[in-house]
Amino acid sequence: MKKQQSPEMYLIKNDQFWHCQFIQLKPITIQIRNGFLNGNIEKQETIEISLTKFPTMERGIEVMSEQIQQKLQKGFREINSNDILKANEQQFQEKTVASSKKDLMQQKILKKVNLPEQRKPVVALTDDATQGKLVGEWPKYRARTHLGETLELGPPGDTKPIACLLAGQWNENINPTNYLLSEKLDGMRIIWSGCEMFTRNGNSLNFPTSFVEGWPTTYLDGELWLDRGQFQKLVSIAKKKQPDYKAWKDIKFMVFDAPLLDEPFVNRYAKFKKAIEKIKNPHLVYVPHVVCRGYEHLKEELALAQQAGGEGLMLRDPQSKYEGKRSNTLLKVKTTMDSEATVIDHISGMGKFKDQLGALKVQTDAGITFQIGVGFNSKLRKDPPKIGSRVSYSYYGLTDDGKPRFPVFERIREDI
Repeated sequence: MKKQQSPEMYLIKNDQFWHCQFIQLKPITIQIRNGFLNGNIEKQETIEISLTKFPTMERGIEVMSEQIQQKLQKGFREINSNDILKANEQQFQEKTVASSKKDLMQQKILKKVNLPEQRKPVVALTDDATQGKLVGEWPKYRARTHLGETLELGPPGDTKPIACLLAGQWNENINPTNYLLSEKLDGMRIIWSGCEMFTRNGNSLNFPTSFVEGWPTTYLDGELWLDRGQFQKLVSIAKKKQPDYKAWKDIKFMVFDAPLLDEPFVNRYAKFKKAIEKIKNPHLVYVPHVVCRGYEHLKEELALAQQAGGEGLMLRDPQSKYEGKRSNTLLKVKTTMDSEATVIDHISGMGKFKDQLGALKVQTDAGITFQIGVGFNSKLRKDPPKIGSRVSYSYYGLTDDGKPRFPVFERIREDI
């Protein structure tokens, strides 16, 4: 039986294209892709993707018809979409030093560990993971004795922190095909040492003993997480010296690595996934990963993640070893870039911000100084981050002299 095609319209004007299509999601969702063409080939690096949800197909068709009419009035014309070689149909060449031999090896490794075929967006898989749908039913009202085992995830742990692997920034010159893809979580980075929790800065964290029942006695890397957009609430719970058992009940430790396991990431992922499925502690959750199919798949997933209120995505080289430093084997994918800096001065405000904070003067680890003047709420304007504190900011690329373009304050990086 011939598969029914989703309603779509492909319009072009000179070297521009605009492609509108219903995609098979619930609820009904329209995907709009636009960018530039090189002849009849889409230039993948120019493509932008947006997604809009509708309660009914009829409402979706109505909105799509209005947008098509607007494009036709601006000089676009319809063509057969089969006449265009779309980005997801192209065989892109790797723009880095990786060879085709490496690609074949990655495919063999991915097949070996039996990663499941992706049937849901990454954000939906994250939701399934936090609800226990990926590990079967969590046992209820039953104590889990501490296994006292490393579960083949590395050597026994210690009471000392280790350096974290830090992510680089993804850019269009890096072909994401065959990387492992996951959601970027808005949580608190934590190293579990087998008996203690350490923040990224190496500070020990207090937690309810029941929270870690059955956890492996070796190192795990991950994030404490409540939900999308709940970072400040999470920090207020986690930084208390005397842990609040009721407040901790909704927190998950989202595991994305086993740092001391000296194997390629794809093997580490398979092993900590298996261990967590065995433990079945509702507070211990593995971050689900899928194989990235290419540029367009990455951009579709990014649009879905941000529509769900997520921060973005992460890409991981499946053959990479764990490094306790910033590395391009782990890449964050966002529509904006982000980084951290140290506050070195407060700039007084003017006009409606008179006698309040106007901007923060900050300095990056590389010694670049600049000002952040937007992103503050009224509380922060009156009580700004202290001089010497670390802050996170987002930005849109760099100027010619290396300063962040349009920096926006995101949050104080609390050292707890």
